[in-house]
Formats: sequence, structure tokens, C-alpha cells
Amino acid sequence: MAKTQPEETAPLIARGHDTARKPRLPVEQLTVLVICRLAEPITLTSILSYLPQMIRSFGVPEADVGFWVGFTASSFSVAQCMTGVAWGRLSDRVGRKPVILCGMLGMLASVLVFGFASSIAMAMISRLCLGLLNGNVGILRTVVAELVPERELQPQAFSLLPLTWSIGSIAGPILGGFLSEPAKKYPTIFPPGGFFDRHPFALPNLFTAGILFNALVFGALFLDETLVGQRHRYDPGRAIGRQIEGYVHRFFRWSSLEDSDSDSEAEVTNTVPTTPDEESIPRTYSTLKASTSSPPPAQQPHQHQHHPLAPLPWSQVLTEQSIYNIIVYFFIAIHTVSYDSILPVFFSTHSPQDLSSSPTQWSPLHIPGGFGLSTSQIGLIYSAHAVVAMLLQFYLYPPLARHFGSVRLLTFSAAVYPFIYLCTPYTLPLASYSVKASLAAWAVIILLKSVTGVFAFTSSTILITNTATSIRVLGTLNGFATSVAAAGRAVGPSMFGWLFSVGQKSWWTTVPWVGLAGVAGVMWIWIPRLEEGAGVRAEDSESSDEDE
Repeated sequence: MAKTQPEETAPLIARGHDTARKPRLPVEQLTVLVICRLAEPITLTSILSYLPQMIRSFGVPEADVGFWVGFTASSFSVAQCMTGVAWGRLSDRVGRKPVILCGMLGMLASVLVFGFASSIAMAMISRLCLGLLNGNVGILRTVVAELVPERELQPQAFSLLPLTWSIGSIAGPILGGFLSEPAKKYPTIFPPGGFFDRHPFALPNLFTAGILFNALVFGALFLDETLVGQRHRYDPGRAIGRQIEGYVHRFFRWSSLEDSDSDSEAEVTNTVPTTPDEESIPRTYSTLKASTSSPPPAQQPHQHQHHPLAPLPWSQVLTEQSIYNIIVYFFIAIHTVSYDSILPVFFSTHSPQDLSSSPTQWSPLHIPGGFGLSTSQIGLIYSAHAVVAMLLQFYLYPPLARHFGSVRLLTFSAAVYPFIYLCTPYTLPLASYSVKASLAAWAVIILLKSVTGVFAFTSSTILITNTATSIRVLGTLNGFATSVAAAGRAVGPSMFGWLFSVGQKSWWTTVPWVGLAGVAGVMWIWIPRLEEGAGVRAEDSESSDEDE
């Protein structure tokens, strides 16, 4: 049904705000989400630098390393596929925050087990637990959608999580590359035969576990609940966080000699919400400052009694447009994660001949070997890619998305992906003719990979969110999208890792790259059917609260 012009253009104003006032991003809560999100990309990308070496340390033959790297990497996605919907459905019942904290705690335990893995089985079990116990990807997107229902602010808001992924992707490969096998790289600090020599991959995982622990504590103290019906539930961690915020606020207020205490207190008092509609808005820092003059947190549970909401039926979760978008998201996950999985194997594999010699063994379909790079070099390459993606995410995507729309940017990415995959293997023979030409080719590939990744994932996330029929199905919808994407991430690395190993043993080593281009091309079946969604209306949240 065609929508009227006012529905398409009218800004969505959160409850309790003046409709004449321009909507603003809830910067404080988005900052907390970024901190909670940051630990996950560090955890997932830090293994890219050393996973091939870790697999080799288990005694796996060189020709089979690619298969086992893909299989180990995909075990996380297999488990996430199994539990993504359940975590999303649970967050629609009990709240976003407890599910997010449980996911971070599960990641913390799994990372520690992975760092001390002594066999492929142990490494895979830890990665399975990492996926089973963590459904935060979809739930964090849901929180962003609940905090920012205004469509004009969505490109900025939804860019934050991919931007955080880029930042984590910068730190992750560097940490993994430089902290793995420390006894070999830094023998003066970590003596041979010592603890970290016996556990060469424990150090980066211990470091990551520390980051996860700090993010877990920060989320417990400062993250607000955004689920309708659960926003007033008493949260002991948040109560402590409000006290900390009060102490910090009073400290800076006292340290300012220019401002009088009475004027400051009057300004703070004026921010206390007085109407039910204002109280139902997720608190930001401006309202948290008033909590020091509010009744003690212990009294709050008796003021509001809310019960978990029953999830809406699946017919309201999966619409025609949401199905189309989730299918496209599924194929994006397959080829992008598969590429990121086999690329470090391609980088670390030694070429059967000197790159400076005549490439007599190469043919258009058969380019055996790789660049033979170290873990540190691979980590720097991935970090360079993440830096470029971060800059594009922050400066390029929001204005382009507002001007062209998410569908067009996603279409551009779908057109460029096959070109990237088909060009990748030919950078190896190019290096035998000119190292500078090979470096220039990789600069172009990294730039295009960064642009397509930013455009594809952010646009797909926005489009999926805007197909939701109600704010009450966001958790389930994003959980379902996470599970479907996880299925792609599970199938892709295993299949293309196997193809890489098969190619190295046969006469057609370019088969995985051709396969990736083919998978990227399949997206064109559904991309022409995609539409810009209307977005979740703030009224949904409003009416739900009134019903209660």
C-alpha cells in the first residue's frame, strides 16, 4: 500500500520532546553501546592473524590448513545460527540489558578456553560456546533502533556499530599478530620453555578477556534498559552506576569556581521528569543527573510493576520485505566472511617458487601458493583495512545514505564485490613482475573492500530494521537475521576453506575466488526487489506503555 507523503517525511519524535525541536542522538547511551560492542570485534578478528599458525601447531598437514582454518572459524557461526533467534526472542521478553550482559560473560569464558586450546577439537568447542552464549549482534542493533527511531538520524546511529567493528578490527589483528607466539618474538621478555612458550596463543586471548571484563562491568553500571515494559524495572547495577555518575557530577560541579552551587542544583532539579510520558523515555545523562535528588533506587521497584510482554506472532516478524533483506544479508555474510577467512591463509602460505623468478608454474586458472607473510604482517594488513573502513564509515556513509538511500548503496556494493574476488589471486603473479604494481593493486582492493563492506552491512542493517512492523518484534527480527547470517558465516568459511585446500592440490587454485564471485552475483536475484522501509514508529513504543 502506498504511504502518504506526511508519513514518509514527518520526523519521528520521541515521547516527551517538543515536536518543534530537532531530534538529537542519545550520545551517552550510544557511547555505552559502543563500549559494550567494541570487545566483540577484537575477540573475533584477533584470531585472523594467527589462526593458520595455530592450526599448524596442532600437527595439521600444510595442504589441509585452509580447510581447518575455515572449519574452526565457522564453528562460531554454526552455534550462533542455532541460538540467535532464541536470544532475540528472550530479549523481547526479559529485556535487552540482561541478554547483552549474559552474552559478554559467555564470550569471556569462551575466549579463555580458546587461548589454552591444545587441539582442533578444543579450539572448535570453545568457538562453539562463543556462538552459543552470545547473541549480542542483533540485540545491540535493536537497542540502537529503540534509542533512535528517527529516520533522519539512522545513518549516523546505525553507523556507530559498524564503526565500532572497524575500530575493533584495527586493534584485533594487531593484538593477535604481535601477542601470539611471544616466546619466539620476544625471548628476552618471555623466555623459551616458559608458560607462554607452552601456550603460544594464550597471551592475546588473556588480553582480550581483560577487555571483555571491563566492558561487562561498564555495561552493568551504565547501560539503560530500552525494552518497552521493562524500562522501570529495578536494576542494582544501574543504581550503582547512577551513584557513580552523581559523584562525578558533584566533583566537577565543586571544582568549578565560576558556578554557584545553588544555580547548579536548580538546573539539575529542572531536569527531573514529572509526567508519565517523560518517565518512559530511556534515560540519558541529562536525566541521570537528577537521580541524585530522586528517591533511593531501593524504592523504585514498588513504584512500577511490569510484567514480561508476550512476543508477537511470526507473521508480524517476517514480512515480504524483511525476508528479501534477510536473504541478501545471508549472502553478504557468506562471501564476505569467507573471503576474510581464506585471505590470511593465502597471505601466510609460502609460494612453491620465488616470486622474483619466472612464474613458469602459473596459468590463468592455476596460481599455487601465496605471499608467505608473517602473523605480524597479516595483522597490519587487516588493521590498515579497518582504518580505511572506519574513516569511510564515519565521514562518507552518513551523507551518502541520506542522499542516495540505503538500497542504492547496497546495490553498488553488490556490483563491486565480484570484481574484488576475481582480482585477488592475480596479485601474486603481479608481484613477480613488479612489487610496486602488486602493492598498488592491494591498495585498490583494500579501498574497494572497505567501501563495499561499509555500504553493504550498514545499509542491510538499516533496511532490515525498517521492515519491522512493531518495536516489539525488533529483538526477534534482528535475532532471526543474526541466525540467518550466522548460517552463512558457518557454511561459507568451511566450504571455501575446503575449496582453497582442494585448489592447492589440483590444477585450479582460483576456484575459491571464482566461487566467491558467483555467490556475490546471486544477490542480484533479490536486490531489485528491495525497498526503503518506513521505519519503526515511536508511537509503537508509546501505545505499548499505555496498554500496560
